[in-house]
Amino acid sequence: MRIILTIAWRNLREHRVKTIIIGLIMMIGIMVLVVGNSFMDSAAAGIERYYIQNYTGHLMITGESKGYLTLFGFQDMTAMERAVPRIPDYAEVVEYARTRPYVEMVNPQISATAMVSRGDTMLGITQLFGIVPDDYRPMFPDNVQLLAGDFWGPGEQGILLNKTVAEMIEKQIGFQLRPGDKLLFTAASAITGMRIREVEIAGIFQFKQSNIQLDMVSLMDVSNVRALAGMVVGHATPADLTDDEQAFLGAIDEDSIFDSFGSLDALFAPVEVEQELIGDDYWYSLLGETESRDLSNLEDTGAWQYLLIRLTDESYLKQAQADFARFFAEQSIPAQTRDWMQGAGSMAQLSNGIKGIFNGVVFLIAVVAVIIIMNTLVISVTERMGEIGTMRAIGAQKRFVRRMVVWETLILSGIAGTLGILLGSLVLFILNRIGLEAGNMFVEIIYGGPVLRPELSVSSVILSFVVIVVVGIVSSIYPTAIVMKTSPLKAMESSR
Repeated sequence: MRIILTIAWRNLREHRVKTIIIGLIMMIGIMVLVVGNSFMDSAAAGIERYYIQNYTGHLMITGESKGYLTLFGFQDMTAMERAVPRIPDYAEVVEYARTRPYVEMVNPQISATAMVSRGDTMLGITQLFGIVPDDYRPMFPDNVQLLAGDFWGPGEQGILLNKTVAEMIEKQIGFQLRPGDKLLFTAASAITGMRIREVEIAGIFQFKQSNIQLDMVSLMDVSNVRALAGMVVGHATPADLTDDEQAFLGAIDEDSIFDSFGSLDALFAPVEVEQELIGDDYWYSLLGETESRDLSNLEDTGAWQYLLIRLTDESYLKQAQADFARFFAEQSIPAQTRDWMQGAGSMAQLSNGIKGIFNGVVFLIAVVAVIIIMNTLVISVTERMGEIGTMRAIGAQKRFVRRMVVWETLILSGIAGTLGILLGSLVLFILNRIGLEAGNMFVEIIYGGPVLRPELSVSSVILSFVVIVVVGIVSSIYPTAIVMKTSPLKAMESSR
């Protein structure tokens, strides 16, 4: 082994020009890989941190469903044809979540999309997150910047209108919206029909870190969002009548009432009630027990579409998913968990897709590098044909020659790779200190925020180094095969 290393090192020194050319190619290649992969890893980590800390948490629990369900509702062709499922047995689910030692915080939410109008004028559209401020603000303490007004209090209703939505409306109505103004919100779907609510503006806000999708999100009280999403008790239980009552009602119709009495006034007679009798007891005596009645169109206060969960540490993510899946199965609860990427929606998916495209580009660069290095090695090895032929003529085995060429490539890859990593680290250090500002919303999506400060990624260093070594070894196979097919005599003659 020592002899092979000595010969390999001597060959590299004696062919300095070829060594420098191949080394520069490898060094630049690994620098590009280190910088590029670190750049994308930093962006991916930023996007993940961006959504987990500000919008989705680590896990999102929903009712069991198929399709592309996100925190913004279904984002596929079936969005208008089906409603977001409610979390069944919500009280049991949230109780179980809060007993898990790795769960730091939970936040329930509802989602709906609504058209915004004032009077008869349609002004725009907004995505609504139905929240409870006392749960939402501790979960995401740094994502909302209030520009006017404040969150509504317990038992109150209202909306925090996104600044982007507010500006869109203000351009049409010609004046600035302020807390206390009222707007009409209309939601429509094939399932729930059309629902309209008038809601008072509690304040104007903006997300500190946002994107095109989040700029359209406004925060509203859960009661109104439930109504807009059709999450109400939409039925009433038929009354059970006695035979006498049924016979009495069956004998009366509208015509007979008006024919008999001529006017509605005749139906009523003055009744004198002592003043002290008019109170709660009096009305209870007339209405009877009302708590157990099933009244239509009442808000279902136990209905939630999403339960967002923040973990004490991301390392518990797989354990949490397994625990919840087991709990749902044991309790026969048709619910499921989704990670932050699934919950974040199309913008996060877009960022992930861009990373995949970049990795594809890196792969193409690696292929081009293999071809360039292979051609250079072919020339280098061919020029040494006579030397290699002499070595084989005096007894060097094919395996010895192959190992020698491979070790030359490994030594060169090691040196060039180390220099490429150091140069890439320097570039990343400079970019980190400067900071790369997003020039537009599209770039901000890729960066995971308005400014990206790339950091050296250990995984990218390992991956890049492995890639360049593999590239070097693969590149040496073809020229070595050419030499091995040439007889020692012809190899020695070719050097004359």
